[in-house]
Amino acid sequence: DELSANVIMLGRLFIAQCERANPASPVDGPRLLMLRVLSEASERRAGELARLLGIKAPATSSLIESLEREGLVTRAHDDRDRRVTMISITDEGARVLRDAVAPQRELARRLMSSLPEEDVATLVRIQRSLVATMTDMGR
Repeated sequence: DELSANVIMLGRLFIAQCERANPASPVDGPRLLMLRVLSEASERRAGELARLLGIKAPATSSLIESLEREGLVTRAHDDRDRRVTMISITDEGARVLRDAVAPQRELARRLMSSLPEEDVATLVRIQRSLVATMTDMGR
């Protein structure tokens, strides 16, 4: 249907434009998304990351290992339960995230400036609602 096709196409075009604007970015889509999620909390469990990102545990582990090798995240055992591993973004990870997100923010600003303010407000309201719904679906 048209709605899903437009959402997919918009996502693809947005990613392509961002990659053109910042071709040397050291993080790709899934790794960037994990850094974003980690930046929103001081630390998260690997299982929670998998749920929030909508990926399976092996893929989560692979992403964490890759980011850890590059010094962008750290792992530590939970003080209350040594079986649990907590993942945190490092200062370097936060810097890489800021640098990678800057072109995305600029592109979003340019796109939104082409729309009337009322349309932008409506779009943001709808996006928030969809994000909340999709987050709840993942629980």
